[in-house]
Amino acid sequence: MILAASALMNLPVQACRYSIRDTGFVDFDAAVYRLRLSDEGIPPATTALFLQSAAGVLLDSNIEFDRTESTTDSTGLHLRDASGRDLLISSPEKLPGDAPGIQRMLESIANSPARSRVQTESLRSFAVVLLVDGTNSAANARALEAIKTAIASVERLMPSMPKPVSVPPQLVQISASELPAESVLLWGLGLVPEPVADPRLALLYGRGRRLGEPLEGPTITRTAVQERLVLIGQDCECDLDRSWLKGPVIPGRWDRSLQEGAAQSLGFDPESPMVRSEVSRIVLRGEGDRKHPSRPSSALALGYSEESVDDAAGTSSPTGAVDDSSTDASNAPPSIPGPTTPQNPQTGMTWWILGTGMAAAMLAGIGVALRGLRRHA
Repeated sequence: MILAASALMNLPVQACRYSIRDTGFVDFDAAVYRLRLSDEGIPPATTALFLQSAAGVLLDSNIEFDRTESTTDSTGLHLRDASGRDLLISSPEKLPGDAPGIQRMLESIANSPARSRVQTESLRSFAVVLLVDGTNSAANARALEAIKTAIASVERLMPSMPKPVSVPPQLVQISASELPAESVLLWGLGLVPEPVADPRLALLYGRGRRLGEPLEGPTITRTAVQERLVLIGQDCECDLDRSWLKGPVIPGRWDRSLQEGAAQSLGFDPESPMVRSEVSRIVLRGEGDRKHPSRPSSALALGYSEESVDDAAGTSSPTGAVDDSSTDASNAPPSIPGPTTPQNPQTGMTWWILGTGMAAAMLAGIGVALRGLRRHA
């Protein structure tokens, strides 16, 4: 019995092997972006050059080239997503007709400086906070301060998360002068590519998947950013509305070097069919699998359950509460207490079996001792 109890003590407690950050590296999307070239007003030779160049430039990307017949509503070169959103890349008269020009245009669709920075940072760090500056410099400064404070707070929480990452969230900032080169990135995130007054923010993880909806202007607070960042570090089986994990992946190239870097960093191959199937089941499962859908800003959704003793008596604030007094608190979600270990439904059963085994072992030992005393009596 003692041996059995010892074996039970060494039983692994089964848990989800993936964090939400991990799922962002798995390509479970069936739909991709389509780069559509209309025939109307375009010489056949130009169409042939686009077909030839796209085969190489768009390789290893989530963008498929699609040559279409003439239409009245979408001439020229367009980029479309799975929902039918459309971005005009070029009208027919502005399309290049030479191979180098076509190559450069396709390359700007497949990659950009900001997208390269996002991919590099998301591969090595916890997550990426993408900040797009607005024309209001004061609002930009407030947003930047809120982001930096939130990142510092999350960095302190990272060691206690289910699957810690050594590098904290990284900030990638796009200035107004960089907007023309980043139109595909902004459009892919659901933002208008043109300059606006307020700053805009998107949280990205994994291959550049967006978490939830973007934040704009006064909604960019320390609390909002911190809570969303903490969510990325949680167990993928946490009680969360799965729509938050189905954000778009930025259009672009994810080549073999990035794939190999992700596999080495994660400890598993995100390109494996088995991993894709498992993560797809988790992320894309229906709402009926969850009894209590929760918002990402709720402490329950993040796996937190800490409460101060003094606070229960109404004399203090919860541990780890966030102060947004310098921002628009009316738009901020509730603050997050410090982290605790996420609960596993099999943990209770494991401890019950362990306790029963130990109790039986103790009773057996007492019985042996009593029999020995009777022999000597």
